[in-house]
Amino acid sequence: MLYSIFFLFFGGIVLFFLNTSLFVRKGVPASYKQSLFRRNKIDWPSDCEYSARSKDLVAEKIKLPAEVCTDAIDSLQSELPKDCEYNNVALGEDGKIDLYRYRDFLGRAPIRFFSLGKGEFLGELLCDATAYNENRIYFLYDERTIPAKTKLLKFIAYEFSWNRNDEASEKIRMKRLESDRWIRYYKPETKEWIAFFKFRGMGDCGTYFRYQPSEQNLPVLVEIRAKLECDGTEAYSADEVPITWKQYEVPFDWKEWISNVNLTSFACNGRQKAL
Repeated sequence: MLYSIFFLFFGGIVLFFLNTSLFVRKGVPASYKQSLFRRNKIDWPSDCEYSARSKDLVAEKIKLPAEVCTDAIDSLQSELPKDCEYNNVALGEDGKIDLYRYRDFLGRAPIRFFSLGKGEFLGELLCDATAYNENRIYFLYDERTIPAKTKLLKFIAYEFSWNRNDEASEKIRMKRLESDRWIRYYKPETKEWIAFFKFRGMGDCGTYFRYQPSEQNLPVLVEIRAKLECDGTEAYSADEVPITWKQYEVPFDWKEWISNVNLTSFACNGRQKAL
């Protein structure tokens, strides 16, 4: 009983201060201004690069959507991980990623955008591609303001370790981790991220994680599967769900819950008042 009272009291305090912070920061900062951009599609590089400007646009200093996008990607670069493939093959003289050089190396566009609504997008950047695993970086891009807003996404996941003392005794441990380059691919038809790590090429062992978006388009871990023994059975390709692998319960994560909860109202004298 005392534990329940403490839990409710502590939770109420946390929600109150989070709501207060959200209320204070609710408006658009003075350094931002509203834009009229409501695009539903961005193709790189044509829709996200600097191009020739007319004299009228130069004189009026009007920002074009493609230029706002380019500025946003440039500002995001300082937050990107430094141990991806682009750091070895596509750095420019200024130390930043040269996406055109990266494209030439890969033979395809290294960056893509998925529409989340008018003026809002999910950006995808290839980090690494090996013989049987790939991982990508994802970020939110919102061009409804100038400058556009970006947010690098981080994904909660778990590393598995398998300690077998003897034939009759084994214990599997899960260690929490947080990564910004964890995902193999994004499925726009279901709006889900998939992380499928094969321990070897045939896909008979590895770990599988599935994420769905919160109301704020942040990733929420909803499914964990793993098979740690590579025995030649239950093999899957990267685009399949390893349905026969053991499914593990997703641990409750306070930090993730607080970051994803939709705080739209707070309690006051037992009544709900909308912000």
